[in-house]
Amino acid sequence: MTFAIRGVIEGYYGPPRSWAARERSVDFMAGRGLNAYLYAPKNEPLHRSRWREPYLPEEQHRFAAFDTRCRDGGIDFVFGLSPLGFRYDADDDLACLLAKVDAAAAVGIRHFCLLTDDMSGGQAGERVTSRFDDLAQAHAWLVNSVHRHLRGRGNGRSLWFVPVQYCGSPATPYLGTIGELVAPQVPICWTGPQVCSPMLDLDHTRAVAAVLRRPVLYWDNHPVNDGDMRFDPHLGPLTGRDPRLPEAACGLLANLALEAEASHVAVATVADYCAEPSGYDPRRSWGRALADVAGDPADAEAVAVLAELSWRSPLGKRQGGDSRLTGVLTRVQDTAGGDDADRRAAVADARTEVTRLAEAAERLAGLANPWLRDDLRPWVTKLAGWAATLTPATDLLARALDDPNAIDDSQPSPLTDVRHAATERLAEARTSSYWVSDDLLDQLARACLWQAEALGA
Repeated sequence: MTFAIRGVIEGYYGPPRSWAARERSVDFMAGRGLNAYLYAPKNEPLHRSRWREPYLPEEQHRFAAFDTRCRDGGIDFVFGLSPLGFRYDADDDLACLLAKVDAAAAVGIRHFCLLTDDMSGGQAGERVTSRFDDLAQAHAWLVNSVHRHLRGRGNGRSLWFVPVQYCGSPATPYLGTIGELVAPQVPICWTGPQVCSPMLDLDHTRAVAAVLRRPVLYWDNHPVNDGDMRFDPHLGPLTGRDPRLPEAACGLLANLALEAEASHVAVATVADYCAEPSGYDPRRSWGRALADVAGDPADAEAVAVLAELSWRSPLGKRQGGDSRLTGVLTRVQDTAGGDDADRRAAVADARTEVTRLAEAAERLAGLANPWLRDDLRPWVTKLAGWAATLTPATDLLARALDDPNAIDDSQPSPLTDVRHAATERLAEARTSSYWVSDDLLDQLARACLWQAEALGA
């Protein structure tokens, strides 16, 4: 059993995609069983903050061309509208919204989504106008008005809805009213127990479906990395999704990350999960995804190194780069002041790991996929900075352990140059907010420098 709706959302806060990037995503989705692309970029003004303004004719033609590109790939283009500040007591606002729907329909667009998520105007249950008792009734009226309008145009047009409450407990008056009043043909989006949910299970999904009186359409906030997550690339696979979700959900849509090409790694794993939820293996799927996106086996290995070092996600902590670094750091710390042979072995392990990171950074800087190379550049620069810090730091400790009596603090020496280089680069590495196992790499560099200090280097 699988989902009827399987796709992606351009629904983050941040710069909207370029058309070229959108087309690459559609081409990537085609043939992987994904069938929906929801256009809903929060910072595209005519989608949200200035929704009353019509698109230029040239922009309408661009949407039409993209819709055709989607259809050619077996994908439904879903045109989103997020009417921020909608006036429920002003008939002209509804007329304006329907005119915008009509303009999109006139160029061939058939599928629409009305989004009220993250809107101002108070919590569900607030009285919004004398025409309605509460916000839920107002939203239901708006959704049904658009739905009836689309049905009147015929030709298989459809509407989705994103409510103002889209996560948490479904047992609220707002959702109860939405489930009761919104036309049953309209799928309603939901992100799970949380905005970014580590787990989506069948019991929760059934509870939501019961309140909404229809199967759930999951707006899955992975690999999205807007807001406070913008310094994390979210290159890992989809995890924590119950294989039985299709029993109570009609679809799953992955909210894309700010980095269009890098998002494809997660998108490929979402496609695998949607194609066969019961047989989905995140690790195996991830390996294929890296190979598909990077296009070169050695490049894919380097991206895997960066992904494991930079993995911070609401979906949970990956094991890999951090656990490996933790072992290296622990050995360096545990052998401090102990047997010289043990200390040299620990430092040798650290230097081997630093070499691996430096080689990965070099490989990443020259990735064959230029779109992916550009997307990952800030994290690659950070990784290269840590490698440039750790190389002299581990070298300094190794040389100090070999011959500590050869160090003369009264005269400039290669060792003092090495120490200066390490401390300077340590400061430089901290100037970037992009995250690549920062604390572990910082601790390793400092452990080497402190031990070298104790040896007189």
